[in-house]
Amino acid sequence: MDVFAGIAGGLGLFSVGMWLLTDNLRSLVSHRLRTTVSRLAERRLAGFVCGAVFGIVTQSMPALTFITVGVLRTGLVTTKGAITLLMGGNFGGTLLVLVVSSDIRLAVLYVLGVTGLVATSEKALRYKAIASALFGGAMIVFGLLLLKDSTLPLAHQPWFAGTMEWVGGSLLLAFLVAALLSSIVQSSTAVYVLGIGMAVHGVISVEQCIMIAYGSCLGSGLIQYLLSVRLTGSSRQVSMHQVAYNGALSVAAAVLLYIELHFGIPLMKALVFSFDLSLSQQLALVFIFLDGFGALIMLFALGVLTRWYERLWPPTPMEEITRVKFIHDHRFGDVGTALTLADLEQRRVMGVVSAYFDTVRQGTGLESLREANRRLLSEIENFLAGLHGHHTVENTEKLSSMLTRQRLFSWLEEQTAGLCEALRELPQHDNLRGTVCEGVDAVLLQLLDAVEDGDRHDWATAKELTGDRSEMMREMRNKHYSVDPSLDGGQRGRVIRITNAVEQIFFLLSKLVHEFDASPSLPSPVPKHDHVNVVTPPAGRNGSSEKGEEGDGSPIRTHVGG
Repeated sequence: MDVFAGIAGGLGLFSVGMWLLTDNLRSLVSHRLRTTVSRLAERRLAGFVCGAVFGIVTQSMPALTFITVGVLRTGLVTTKGAITLLMGGNFGGTLLVLVVSSDIRLAVLYVLGVTGLVATSEKALRYKAIASALFGGAMIVFGLLLLKDSTLPLAHQPWFAGTMEWVGGSLLLAFLVAALLSSIVQSSTAVYVLGIGMAVHGVISVEQCIMIAYGSCLGSGLIQYLLSVRLTGSSRQVSMHQVAYNGALSVAAAVLLYIELHFGIPLMKALVFSFDLSLSQQLALVFIFLDGFGALIMLFALGVLTRWYERLWPPTPMEEITRVKFIHDHRFGDVGTALTLADLEQRRVMGVVSAYFDTVRQGTGLESLREANRRLLSEIENFLAGLHGHHTVENTEKLSSMLTRQRLFSWLEEQTAGLCEALRELPQHDNLRGTVCEGVDAVLLQLLDAVEDGDRHDWATAKELTGDRSEMMREMRNKHYSVDPSLDGGQRGRVIRITNAVEQIFFLLSKLVHEFDASPSLPSPVPKHDHVNVVTPPAGRNGSSEKGEEGDGSPIRTHVGG
């Protein structure tokens, strides 16, 4: 029972450490860091090295995946760049096996003690996140050390010795068992460390241990495939690359080991045993070289692979909305230009908000469209926040105006989403549903045209259309009640929610018109056909629908950048 207690405890510490590390690293990942990573990722060698550094520092592929998927979804990095980062992260993460194979137990205990005190101290709250992340990293290492040492009693267990004698040193069985365990534990590193511990203590052969490394790699690919079944677009591309990479690498390496053993051709085993190191360190090199050689091959074929992935799993319409079109390459060298780019992104937000009303017309879900728009708003907000400290005196008022607009756009998005949800609760034949939906959307589109054109006539029309609509909404409520006096309390409450939301939206639109009018002029925008172009789905205004991301029935509108 001592054996299983050690294995269970080691896996528990490892899992909790991964959770602590990943959860706290999320709070430390800033927009500036993601932007810097995205620039490095587009250069193969720099992106690989950057990913390897993250893999070494965090020792957490979930943490690196969080950063990578975040920049991928917002368009700050291409699929090729994201894959490059993850390949580097895989390689950097393999170094954890070498660390565990060294005598570092004393150092790990010191790190656990210091970071634990800092993370729980009220006097060091500013360092709590980083201390908790380091504590999680130390728990990962300590859990793996416990896992490796827990295999020693297995060598003295008669039942296990009998089992190994019955297996007869089968390499294929070691490969398959490792793949299964890695799928269950969801960590190829933990499974291979367990294999190294058994090999060092003479429980299994060196060749079986090497096969465990290859099988755990396959298992990692299998669990990645299961977790990615519901993914679409770019996220699916990156995930399936990991699946294909792990699968091809493990099978090829297993075949080469059979060739080395049966034909005497010096390959992986001969390479790692040529180093004058301890057995555990030599076996750790198998994991490092496996990922290193695989990554080197993949880097040369990355362009062809990513084009193939993009054809198989093209970006979804929701991703096209989320991805920034103008601000991702700006380096804050010219704040005036930066503000112009942010202005163009904000106009895209208005077009997406208008698309919310298509969900009312078509009776489809709003969730994915709203999530995409809120991500876009978040990226614009982070970009504007990054301009603080870079702007000059003459740009102060422009930046202030852009920040005010940003708040107004966020409130407009919230109110419009609430209105559309309330409208969808009304029957399709309800006159209030159609009147409010078409009326508010028409005003939004009129304002969008005025913003894009800058035409005086359009601006005059937009000013007339926006403003106080409280009296109109009061009349609409009274008319609705008189037409159908049998409305119950819930139905009356829904009408009140709808008319109040309309009042709020018109109030916000009037504020936006005032802000556009009063704000210092920005540099001339690009021609109209180069910024936001909202394309309605075929027959969308007539009530038919097309499915959006993940088949939820969200409307498909394409927002084309310059």
